[in-house]
Amino acid sequence: MICSSKVINLKTYDNLIKEQNKSIRIIAYLRIITLIIGLSVTYYTFTIKSYLISIGVFILQLLIFIYLVINHDKEINKRKYSIALKDINEKAIKRLSGEWNSFEDDGREFKNEEHCYSNDLDVFGKNSLFQWINDSKTFMGRQTLKNRLINPLKSPLDIREIQKSLQELANSLEWRQLFEAEGMIISNKCINPEELYEWSNARNELYTKKWLILLARLLPCMTVLLIILSCFTSLVDFKLVYIMLPVQLIIFFIDSKSRSAAFEKIYKYKNNINIYFKLLNLIVEKDFNSNHLKQLKNNLLVSEDENAADAVKKLSNIYDKISNRNNAFFIIFNILLLWDYQCMIKFEKWRIKSGKELKKWLDVVGEFEALNSISSIIYDNPEWAIPSISDNNYIIKAEKFGHPLLSKKRVCNDITIDKNKNILLITGSNMSGKSTFLRTIGINLILSYIGAPVCAKKFECSLMQIFTCMRTSDNLENNISSFYAEILRIKRIVEEVQKNRKVFFILDELFKGTNSIDRHDGATALIKQLGSDGGSGLISTHDLELCDLENTYSKIKNYHFKEYYLNDELKFDYKIREGASTTRNAIHLIKLAGIRLK
Repeated sequence: MICSSKVINLKTYDNLIKEQNKSIRIIAYLRIITLIIGLSVTYYTFTIKSYLISIGVFILQLLIFIYLVINHDKEINKRKYSIALKDINEKAIKRLSGEWNSFEDDGREFKNEEHCYSNDLDVFGKNSLFQWINDSKTFMGRQTLKNRLINPLKSPLDIREIQKSLQELANSLEWRQLFEAEGMIISNKCINPEELYEWSNARNELYTKKWLILLARLLPCMTVLLIILSCFTSLVDFKLVYIMLPVQLIIFFIDSKSRSAAFEKIYKYKNNINIYFKLLNLIVEKDFNSNHLKQLKNNLLVSEDENAADAVKKLSNIYDKISNRNNAFFIIFNILLLWDYQCMIKFEKWRIKSGKELKKWLDVVGEFEALNSISSIIYDNPEWAIPSISDNNYIIKAEKFGHPLLSKKRVCNDITIDKNKNILLITGSNMSGKSTFLRTIGINLILSYIGAPVCAKKFECSLMQIFTCMRTSDNLENNISSFYAEILRIKRIVEEVQKNRKVFFILDELFKGTNSIDRHDGATALIKQLGSDGGSGLISTHDLELCDLENTYSKIKNYHFKEYYLNDELKFDYKIREGASTTRNAIHLIKLAGIRLK
């Protein structure tokens, strides 16, 4: 149903774009026709010496031409939004149909092998959680979403507040899409505003001096007045103008390099500032119900009469005043009115009043972008469960839960991890689904801790810190083997558990880089130590002898995946079952490789 509604939106925007293209072409033709007819009639009436008619026709065609130019620009701007909204709905349909891994922005620059879980659970990079979720378009939005994914919320109360805000945003589809569309129009979306923050927090005391402000305002007025009086009256000799202009020229060149550098440093943010204003204005003008969204909006209040959108609009207006300063003809205007001084004075006044707040305001934009991205999960998957976060007898209790990124290939399972049996030992043959199951648990926990729904019919969990050891590889630069890298990873997990933190560990194929005896002895010792220190988690292994721990160690519970054969072809159902694995498929796979066994 949701998918069909977005198809309808897609068709609506497609038809709208066609209509806008038609309007743009018609207006363009009318401009040409107006110009040709207007100039022709103006020329003809001028040649027959009907000067008043000639001037009237020229003015009339000029006004019509300007009107058409303005409307042409308006239609082009409307089309930009229609194209953006069409792209948004196309992306939503791709996400629903499982084609989201074609999205360009996968956050690969955020990959960090040292993070406690993000690399193992495919949080960033190709086919990642970030690639699936992200709708952020600004630098702040992408950074905020990244931070939410790697720094989950710390209390059930915070999570519940975020859940409420996400539900509210999920129900505000039109507003969310308009917010995203505004971000899409930014020409350089991911530019880091750090330089802008530095500028907004800096001060140039010279342009706050009262004497300079008075001089910069009074001197141009005197010069312009002298020019007018000398040209149109005999009260003033034009020689006075010859004196005033060189004085202004000297003043203009004082500190000119510093002003030019300042203007160039911040002018590259002009287009972004205009978009930031529109994004802030969308937030300011919308009424929110959830406490978290209300608080974010309150962060944009400057005073009773002004908000962040107003302040950023003023900054945008100052940017507009310096937009033509590199024009060859503008330099005359600049010298005459000391325009650079006027702009610097305005910039300084703005920085004093609002500069320190700019980062806070843009962080709010980033927060809304991240929340909008996550809320799309709720809108696109209404059948998914809102997780219950509580510290009860269950560490995890899930019904019909699956991997959120697998879509059509998804197989759902039930699992319970309670405080009595808090370590699951998972066995099974190659390719049977052990690693995918571990990641399914891990990624649904991440979603739970950021306030998102999870891919399950029902999901209940405790609030824990996730640590994984799944992908370890050689580090030639630091002369570290994959086995030693695994040891370092395990060491970190052991230390975290010993700190009495609530740790949930996910370990895939323990100590696979050593011999079978050492692997078995090391794994046995590690499991017992993690359990006795209070840790909970999942461990997959091919070492079936480890399953005997269930008989001697009360915290262990065995589960397994199995394969079956159909017409001598290896098949998997990816369903988890209680107990240790009783089947294996390595010999079958070895034969498939063409290896003859005696």
